[in-house]
Amino acid sequence: MTINQCKDYQELSKTAADWLIGRIRKNPLSKISIATGNSALGMYSTITKAQNLHTKSLSLFQLDEWVGLSEYHHSCMSYIEKEVRIPWGIAAERAHYFSPLLTLLDSKKQAEDAACSMQKELEMKGPLDILILGMGKNGHLGFIEPAENWPPDECYVSKLARSTRNHKMISSEKIPPEYGITMGIKSILQAKEILFIVTGTGKTATYSEWLKKVVTPNLPASILWKHPRVSLITDLKLVGA
Repeated sequence: MTINQCKDYQELSKTAADWLIGRIRKNPLSKISIATGNSALGMYSTITKAQNLHTKSLSLFQLDEWVGLSEYHHSCMSYIEKEVRIPWGIAAERAHYFSPLLTLLDSKKQAEDAACSMQKELEMKGPLDILILGMGKNGHLGFIEPAENWPPDECYVSKLARSTRNHKMISSEKIPPEYGITMGIKSILQAKEILFIVTGTGKTATYSEWLKKVVTPNLPASILWKHPRVSLITDLKLVGA
């Protein structure tokens, strides 16, 4: 685990972008799993503006998705299309989504089928070269939510925590999704390298708990302590540190 402490979000975004640009230059054919949300947004924007960077041959893999949205533009898939795939000039066939036809996952059953399909895709084309992760306020990774026991190792449909259902990304949904589909622990631990971005309000207490290195399903992000190559980039400042 390497930990990069940044003074603010701007420095965090540049540091993360430099890290990812270096990997892409070494391997322009990298298979990358894309985290959505605000944490990585500055990094994606910085990479879009990078000069002489060959991104067209990258392959993208979706980390997670809401189940039961009413609006496409609220989806993680829409985010990846808008912020990463199209700006980076990556062909549509090189983006691997839980719903390949860019349609919303309407039901839990449909999501379960999509989880099986994505798992087969990951096993056939994996392991991932780079996995980009953020941490939720409750310590979740993707939609792997806190629980008494660890969830299935493979892609699965997760019942979302109340705090997750209050996410700004879906704040205008009349009925917040009850379920999400997510990559599982197996694919996370098999990734060759992980870029872990921790930023945002309301996460300091969870981050402090994570730093204790206690691996527990009550704090899903703690599983990253078991991975040999994680680069953490954060701008969170701990009280008394």
